[in-house]
Amino acid sequence: MGKKNILLKSAACVGIFSVAAFSQINISVDANAGIKKISPYIYGRNIDNNYISDTSLVSTDKEDAFIAQMLDAGIHMMRSNTGNNATRYNWRKKLTVHPDWYNNVYTHDWDITAKKVLDKMPGVDAMYAFQLNGYAAKTNEYNFADWDWYVEHGSNAKQTLDLAGGGEVSADGQTAIKEGDGLLYCEPWPADSTVGIVPHWRDELKYDMSRFQYWSMDNEMDIWKSSLSDLNLNITGDFLVERYIDVAKKARAAWGDIKLTGPVVANEWQWCHIAATAEDNHRPTIDGKSYCWLEFFIKKVAEAEKASGVRLLDVFDIHWYPTEKDYKNRINWHRVLYDTTYYYEGGNGVRCASGTCDWSNEIAGYKAYRSYIFVRINQWLEKYFGKDHGITLAITETDLNDSDPMVTALTYASFLGTMQDNGVEIFTPWSWGDGMYETVHLFSRYGHPNRVESVSSNDSLVSGYSSISNAGDSLTVIFVNRAESAAQNVELSLKNFKVNPGEVTMLTLSELKGETFVSHTQNALQKGSLQVSADGKASLSLKAKSITAVMFATNEPEAPIKTSKILAENILNYKDGKWVVQNSSGQVFEALIFNCLGKQVKTQKLNSGNVMLSTENLNSGHYIVQFKTSEGMRMQKITLH
Repeated sequence: MGKKNILLKSAACVGIFSVAAFSQINISVDANAGIKKISPYIYGRNIDNNYISDTSLVSTDKEDAFIAQMLDAGIHMMRSNTGNNATRYNWRKKLTVHPDWYNNVYTHDWDITAKKVLDKMPGVDAMYAFQLNGYAAKTNEYNFADWDWYVEHGSNAKQTLDLAGGGEVSADGQTAIKEGDGLLYCEPWPADSTVGIVPHWRDELKYDMSRFQYWSMDNEMDIWKSSLSDLNLNITGDFLVERYIDVAKKARAAWGDIKLTGPVVANEWQWCHIAATAEDNHRPTIDGKSYCWLEFFIKKVAEAEKASGVRLLDVFDIHWYPTEKDYKNRINWHRVLYDTTYYYEGGNGVRCASGTCDWSNEIAGYKAYRSYIFVRINQWLEKYFGKDHGITLAITETDLNDSDPMVTALTYASFLGTMQDNGVEIFTPWSWGDGMYETVHLFSRYGHPNRVESVSSNDSLVSGYSSISNAGDSLTVIFVNRAESAAQNVELSLKNFKVNPGEVTMLTLSELKGETFVSHTQNALQKGSLQVSADGKASLSLKAKSITAVMFATNEPEAPIKTSKILAENILNYKDGKWVVQNSSGQVFEALIFNCLGKQVKTQKLNSGNVMLSTENLNSGHYIVQFKTSEGMRMQKITLH
């Protein structure tokens, strides 16, 4: 296919490589439009056990410095389950299997890392994981003698071979002559066992479980055919969903407020395929019809939820590891998530999003390469769960690193802005590179809790990501200039925000070299100023490959942001022996009541005003009331006497 034609189809490729600046890019920000609560958990990362030990509660200087840097950068979520190593974690014996290291079993203690989160990381919550495959580590007595091998042969053994449990390896270390037996070092681990960590932490260790509300439903079960090959499981789409539903029901029964995240797919190919030979070309089937794996999962879980009355999914979680090395692709990766017009040459799995695959390379319409995975997921969720389902989105693993820290920073900034614009709840990149602390610090520490709409006349080249305070008196616009070599002239227009005219602060990241972030006060931010007129107009020139935050204020704020007002209040109040729904705003639409076992026992549509919660015919005891609101789902505990 001709690259020239591709460039004509994709606006991203026009301008990024131009050598001269455009005469003007217009960006309009409307403080009253597109308001969405920004989840603090998009400012997240995966745990790094090279710095945070899970074998000792005793701190080291290295660990304390790492935590201080992370807190100063504004990190609010740490995914602490260590990915594939969580799949067979035994919280009772503090052991887990390492599928990427011969399946050897090593000591790990989540009690320790969770305690460090509670004691040392204020403002940071953590995500751990349940095991769904039915097995957990039992003993390290059958580990492959990796050190002995290295001493004799050198470090050549292929690390993903099934060598624990009596396996034998070829002389060159690349083939298992005899595969190990996983049942020697694993024990049965049913749903009751895996969710038992919740009462262990809550009731025995007395941990504050509000800091551990999100639980990953295992990790990348779509590749269990390879990562759990030592267990010889019969991996099919139905098997995976059955395991998910079993654990989800037990988890909800153990803790009604828990937030379950799944299916935690491995990569772009697995968005539509699972590593299972029993399916149609690795896509699951229903009555002979092939489905994209994500749609199949959503359909099956929605059916189970409706049949049982138990909420089974709160956050839809995917992984993605793009591999392109060139600047053009990297700087446009974020568009794969939402842009229905973007032609992504690296898209393969989504060619099968309809259940059948389009392997053509025709340019006309360039449909086969258009991913827009967030849009597809939301469409499937609404199709099978219905409107106002309240299920949010997450990406809990990706790798955005480049050898140039500024490219890493630009790519990460584009992802953070995309998370804000699309209402994503959790974003935790797997790898962490130079430039990322600087970027998350700018967004997290200088942005505000509520996203507002920004429109750019050339969004592929220069984006504006805007946020406003709860009180409506402060507004930050973060500009991402992706032009590789040219400054860009921007005309900014603020709407529905009576800005204080004059000089405002401008903070810029550009030309980053190495790790420059030390703390909130010692970093690479370049401080400048900008003149803004009383009518909300400003002109600025953005450096090539730069990220710039401009902070505006007003002495005449509009009414406080509605989303913040709703989220800050209890929806239910107890008055005169009755539970009353405070719905003067009319933004609370429905109440669903669940008993202590997680079973839905009542549904009530809600009108505006103060509405009495209908609890007749319900027994005395503890219940969870789940509200559907204009901002998504809210939950509140009540006790009926």
